[in-house]
Amino acid sequence: VSTQSTGSSGINAEYGKQGRHLLKMKLFVFLALLACCATFQYDTCNRLFTNTRDWLCNEGNLCYYGCQKGYCWSQCNGAGAIEWDGPPGTCNTRYHLNTNIEWCWLEAGSNTCTTHSDCTAFMNQPCSGSCSVG
Repeated sequence: VSTQSTGSSGINAEYGKQGRHLLKMKLFVFLALLACCATFQYDTCNRLFTNTRDWLCNEGNLCYYGCQKGYCWSQCNGAGAIEWDGPPGTCNTRYHLNTNIEWCWLEAGSNTCTTHSDCTAFMNQPCSGSCSVG
């Protein structure tokens, strides 16, 4: 009888070790995925914005920019700034409103354009006017 209980105890101890090992592995995988996702959101412009019209991505501040109606525009943070925890001066890479993001026209003197690439020289200029969904 005592041999059976020792054997049973040994089996339970073995399953306990395997269970703890499995739990540690699951925790490690979860933390690795969390770390991956946390850095992934700060590596490029908003992936949730699907109406890109081939807008260019300013990898320095994570803002889309380009030419619209003859003027240079850039993504900006208006309402999206409320929940943005990214680096200061960067655009929210998660926020959108029905796949639209917030825009402002760029302050740059005569920043008239015909193509998105015409705005590359102005992509780091501040907004001139308010930030609105468009």
